[in-house]
Amino acid sequence: MRSSEPGFTLLEILVAVFIMAMVLTFAFEAYKGIEEAYSRVTGPSSSRDRAARIVLDRIERELVGTVMIERAKGSDPLLQPYFFFGETHPYADSEGDTLRFVTRTPLRSPGVPSPGLEIVTYGAVPAQTGPGLSLLRQAEPLPPQLAKEVIWSQPDVVADNVALFLARYEGDDEASGESWDSTGVDRLDQIPRSLVITVSLWETDASGQPTQGPEFARAIDLPVRPFSLSGNDANQPNADCGTGFTVKQCMDSFTQQIATASESLSQAISDAQAQVQDGCWNPQTPSPALQRLKVLMGGVSGFDPGQCK
Repeated sequence: MRSSEPGFTLLEILVAVFIMAMVLTFAFEAYKGIEEAYSRVTGPSSSRDRAARIVLDRIERELVGTVMIERAKGSDPLLQPYFFFGETHPYADSEGDTLRFVTRTPLRSPGVPSPGLEIVTYGAVPAQTGPGLSLLRQAEPLPPQLAKEVIWSQPDVVADNVALFLARYEGDDEASGESWDSTGVDRLDQIPRSLVITVSLWETDASGQPTQGPEFARAIDLPVRPFSLSGNDANQPNADCGTGFTVKQCMDSFTQQIATASESLSQAISDAQAQVQDGCWNPQTPSPALQRLKVLMGGVSGFDPGQCK
């Protein structure tokens, strides 16, 4: 006898259970994905990834300000303070290069005036604690003579437990290499057109063992090309600057700051200024000599180009 009471058939119950199981499965997978993504963002691996990117940001900022002044013919090469030097150093479980160059954009703390042109060195040495290398940075005032040799005196530790710090160079001739020496015959007074810096840090896996983290690479262009302070651009015609500054007026405004710069930088500025002394500071088409002068003035501590408008 068939029951007249309302209810669900066995098939309907099975379909409902199956649908509920599918919903719970999708919900669990979604939750698991969110949890894994959160772990990647907040876990130690993510922190190390951010550290690697910060290292690349710092190096890029200083490299883009690289300055190279070509030596005068017949001059003593040991009295040429401008250079660009990079070499590779393989270690047992890591690789760390050395970079040493002259820059007009050295890092400084907020509110601290620019120190002017400096020699900046990045280099990797064996870490004192943990696996891999320690990436060091050191800044020095630009001396009046060549100072290519790396002598660590008071370096800052940029990153610890570095697995990889590599630089690859490409010149204006599009030839690439693993090292660079602007004091050598092949690359005399030249700087790379671009570099690719690669950084990787050691991390700790789930079992507590060290493992090499992902590699982060950054392509960096060096916009200011090497220039000479010869008289090729001398004798620029006098110009009507209107209400704007002439080069001499601008330079006179910063005589005190120039006097506190290094001897080599002060001399380079004096030589460059002599070539465009009667030109406007902001002409519609600046001469190559004026562009060189502006690059050098960018390395003077306390120089503010906004005052020369």
